[in-house]
Amino acid sequence: MAGMKTKYGWYIPLSCSLTLLSACALVSCRPAPPAILLFNATPPEINLGESTTLKWVIKDATSVTIDQGIGEVAGTGLVELSPAKTIAYTLNATNAGGTVSKSVVIYVTIPIPQPPTPDTTPPVIKNISASSDTETSAVITWTTNEPSNSQVEYGKTTEYDLTATSDELTTTHSITLSGLEPNTAYYYQVESKDEAGNEASSTDNIFVTRQEKSPYSLELLSLEWGRRTTGGSVDDGWGMSQTEEKKYLFIKCKLQNKSHATLRTIICTMNCWNGTDLVKYEVYVHRAPVLPGNTFTFEIQTADDPTVNNVTIDFADELGREIVIKTGGQ
Repeated sequence: MAGMKTKYGWYIPLSCSLTLLSACALVSCRPAPPAILLFNATPPEINLGESTTLKWVIKDATSVTIDQGIGEVAGTGLVELSPAKTIAYTLNATNAGGTVSKSVVIYVTIPIPQPPTPDTTPPVIKNISASSDTETSAVITWTTNEPSNSQVEYGKTTEYDLTATSDELTTTHSITLSGLEPNTAYYYQVESKDEAGNEASSTDNIFVTRQEKSPYSLELLSLEWGRRTTGGSVDDGWGMSQTEEKKYLFIKCKLQNKSHATLRTIICTMNCWNGTDLVKYEVYVHRAPVLPGNTFTFEIQTADDPTVNNVTIDFADELGREIVIKTGGQ
């Protein structure tokens, strides 16, 4: 029994030595964890809407990840970011030796909203125009540089006892005035107010309504206009003599009185045009009575103007009222 104790006593120290050597070998073979050589943001502070660059350099990592939706990345890299608020990004680098982490905060400055600057500028009124399409109405138009309402003050004097308005905010304004008197001068002033309440008004303007049409009516049976030349060489019995050559524009018309009353005076106006420009006009007054249903002819001529390329004619009664013309055949 004493010999056995001596034997066991020999093996116990030997077993303990082997265990310690194995543990030491295991510790010495485990690799070092990764090294984060660089992880920063340039610049680290930005204003909302600006961007910054997040850059990193990692050594000896088998896996590198960055949170906030970036995910797994290479050991060296960069990414441009434009966060909407101050935020921290954390990088995790891992290998068999363990995981190391580092965080970077990007500071985002969000500007404090400033109250809008009060609008104190009134609209700018331009292009004021008036047109009278009928004897009892007129259309007033103008423009503004910003949306605004429309108002027209008008009357037979600048006291402006009448008003027409529209609350629609627009830059193109049109107001129709109705219930006017024929052949009458009206003063008017336009006004516009923007959404902020700034108001602008024009200076005084004036328009004249159209004269009421004549109760008489005529039917145009024929119409001809052209050019003619008079003068030149003539034989006076003693040989040829020269007279001055003259050139004329002329218009010939045949009309029928379609009214139920006798027309005693008809004012005929020959209008000579170059495109849309009135070059000249000539007036002829037909004074012979024209009974209902009867026809009459006349001719007007005027000195030629080579720029004239069209001739028209208007008719009015003895009061200057426009006579309605119907077209017909000869």
